[in-house]
Amino acid sequence: MTNPPDREVAVFGAARRLPAGERAAYLNEACVGDAALRQRVEELLKASEQAGAFLESPAAVPLGPGGTIHLELSPTEKPGDRIGRYKLLQQIGEGGCGVVYMAEQTEPVHRRVALKVIKLGMDTKSVISIDSLTSLSQTREANCL
Repeated sequence: MTNPPDREVAVFGAARRLPAGERAAYLNEACVGDAALRQRVEELLKASEQAGAFLESPAAVPLGPGGTIHLELSPTEKPGDRIGRYKLLQQIGEGGCGVVYMAEQTEPVHRRVALKVIKLGMDTKSVISIDSLTSLSQTREANCL
């Protein structure tokens, strides 16, 4: 004898494969004497119809070499763009928190600087403060050498 969850899965699977017009007759036969089972299966069928083809296609892009998922997320900033008083010259680095550009500051003094553009979602106070402390400690270490 199958336990109730197995029976529910079996009845749902069989009903789902039937044309919609034949399901009521099948459920009358398969769920005879078990109104709770019929209700659960009907709810599953309704949810399955509402989901449509949601489960038919993969959620992520196929894996590339080495099992890596490659997302095509190009930064919105590019060399030549201006951010405030800075003109982006070229990208010089990229990490988990953002992209670093060589930029030209035009005021109050004219100089070249490194400008870090924080990625979307990485701009929370806790992330920025941790990143700032890391950068500060790396700068201090570099100055000690």
